[in-house]
Amino acid sequence: MNPYQNSFARYVQQTPAAPALWVQGVSYSYRELSVVVDRLRVALRQQALAVGAPVAVFAARSLTAYAAVLACAAEGLTWVPLNPAFPAARNQRMWQLSGAPVVIVGDEARSQWHQIADAQATAVLSLQDLPALTNDVPLDAVNVADDYPAYLLFTSGTTGVPKGIPVPVSCLNAYLQHFSALYPLPQGLRFTQLFDLTFDLSVHDMFVCWNSGGCLVVPAEADLLMPLQFVRRHQIQVWFSVPSMASIAKQSGLLRPGILPSLQFAFFCGEALPTSSALAWMAAAPDALVANLYGPTEATIAITAYTLARDDAAWQQRSVVPIGRPYPGQQACVINEQGQCAAPGETGELWLAGDQLTAGYLADPDKTAAVFVEHEPLPGGPRRWYRTGDCAVLDPVVGLCYVGRIDRQVKINGYRVELQEVEHRLRQVAGTELVAVLPHPQSADGLYTGIAGFVVAPAHPPEQLLEALRAALPSYMQPQKISVLEQLPVNANGKTDYNQLRQWLSADAG
Repeated sequence: MNPYQNSFARYVQQTPAAPALWVQGVSYSYRELSVVVDRLRVALRQQALAVGAPVAVFAARSLTAYAAVLACAAEGLTWVPLNPAFPAARNQRMWQLSGAPVVIVGDEARSQWHQIADAQATAVLSLQDLPALTNDVPLDAVNVADDYPAYLLFTSGTTGVPKGIPVPVSCLNAYLQHFSALYPLPQGLRFTQLFDLTFDLSVHDMFVCWNSGGCLVVPAEADLLMPLQFVRRHQIQVWFSVPSMASIAKQSGLLRPGILPSLQFAFFCGEALPTSSALAWMAAAPDALVANLYGPTEATIAITAYTLARDDAAWQQRSVVPIGRPYPGQQACVINEQGQCAAPGETGELWLAGDQLTAGYLADPDKTAAVFVEHEPLPGGPRRWYRTGDCAVLDPVVGLCYVGRIDRQVKINGYRVELQEVEHRLRQVAGTELVAVLPHPQSADGLYTGIAGFVVAPAHPPEQLLEALRAALPSYMQPQKISVLEQLPVNANGKTDYNQLRQWLSADAG
């Protein structure tokens, strides 16, 4: 089933006058937004693209951004979000890897587009250049196979090259079905949209909203600095963010009891949710159901959930909120060193299975084979599993609890960051192999908000290295500070002693 037809198009017919999108100070009804979407669809059809062909979307927090996603979904094309806030070189690399022959550019991103455009694109589309429709009859959605990619996202990669994850239509539809079964939302609610299109949680915002006939309310960049005021001003009813936003509001003294009376639902995902932040949020939104979601992009947005009961001491006694239990029909298993399901209370690697699992990585069979494995830890259970690299423990009462990472991947403000990629870039700009990076600083709630770098005998001073990294990496991957050392500390195995570096950072902070 086409995800456009299954969600947005349904309410164009049922409630055409209801608000579907508020963006850049303008409200669009389902019917009004569908007219804009259809204009883009006609232009896309003129490109004679095959079903499943990639289309780059270079827009942010604009009518173009959301109309482009809907147009691609309706036409059975794969939307590939780029980010105007990313360095030009990174956007160009993502675009090249995707092979998208068409790009949809928003007015807000035209100047940045000129920095990365080359002969690869056969067509550049924008709303301002499209003619008005001559036919007022809505277009039918294109029938699509379940295995074609609905969207293609890129995450941080260990080798310095962004890692592409195509997410099939079947996985997106499965996610919407499972989430709706777990949290059925009333029709016509007002939803936040706090994520960039390059963050897969934005897909949840858009399609969960339009799957229930709701209105997606998009804050401008300035509004993101004062999200609680935005919620109050727009009477938001469904909130979705990374836990960092709640932690920052709490630490700033803004998360006062009863300050968010309009909220009916609040969902958090993307990093560990500190219990202290969750309790503060529940006091601020006394009428809201609050839930902690967990899941990597490879398992389509989120795949486990824990609903926070206000009178339950089991989760409140923990420093971090549990990630709970799998969505309906999905599987999660903590695997011990013997490759078997760990006993309750035993720490191991979290493996996932079910119809939300993607097929693997774009043009990277080796990486795919390394983490999408054939195994049968549960007798009679699924054989295909995704190894998350996350450590977890199963608690009989609250379900799964996140413990940490096996590798050097971290979350910075909710974004996945492979520290090896940052080190790779630092080596390039510093002209030396002797580099190291660590997540730093760490907030009072235990969440990382930045990165610190170390380098020995760099070819350029730290200020120039930072400037070069700003041109190569997104803001959430850029070190805030680079320290020049006479030598890197090493452990007994001759490897970089990251524990010693952490102690140095702690001493400097103290």
